[in-house]
Amino acid sequence: MELDLVEVPGGTLITGQTLEEAQATWRAHDDLDLPWHYFAKQTGSLTAEIEPLAVSRTPVTWAQLEAVDARLVERLRPAGAGGEHPADRLSWAEADEAARKLGALVGRALRLPSEWEWEFFARGGDDRVYPWGDEFDPARVNLAEAGAGSTEPVGSRPAGASVAGLLDLVGNVDEWTGSIYAPLPGAHWTVPRVETWSVDPHVTRGGSFEHHRDLALTRRRHAVYRPWSGAGFRVVGPLR
Repeated sequence: MELDLVEVPGGTLITGQTLEEAQATWRAHDDLDLPWHYFAKQTGSLTAEIEPLAVSRTPVTWAQLEAVDARLVERLRPAGAGGEHPADRLSWAEADEAARKLGALVGRALRLPSEWEWEFFARGGDDRVYPWGDEFDPARVNLAEAGAGSTEPVGSRPAGASVAGLLDLVGNVDEWTGSIYAPLPGAHWTVPRVETWSVDPHVTRGGSFEHHRDLALTRRRHAVYRPWSGAGFRVVGPLR
């Protein structure tokens, strides 16, 4: 079993939006009829130093997951999802454990990325709106707008690659991070301190084939909410 790990340089992430910027983002998606609180979570400001990391080029696939937990694959894998489709429907604890097991199998200290590491990878070290650039293109990403209706083999849409060559950062499957949700420093007063309605307190990023284009935004903070019960994941680890 092999993992395609990409070396991504580190740097400084400056994230968050002013109230006016977040409201403009909300208005740009008014055709989706989404509530303001989805976007309010982007308000505030945070600076994080990101270390250079090895990052899996794609989300972990069912075939890769089977190498460390065949019973989990048997329980979760839907009919029609081939081995090269991204693993999905995992709880946070299952994804966290699987990441560490994959690391042990390949001899690397692997884990889930933090929320801010994920955003740094997606933005490519600059302020891009989507991993590939600043204009949304449904052909680049397996979201609801693409109409695929299910997951696809990882890497099926290479035009959606990030600057570092990471694939499927948005779309296909939502991705767990190792970070527990909290408001950004200076967030708007309407931002909840805890999302009691989420399935798990950990943040997910990127959205799945069932989500819309707002989750392709590199700054868009998310979680798993009903009717969804889990997500997929990619792994990161130190450079050799």
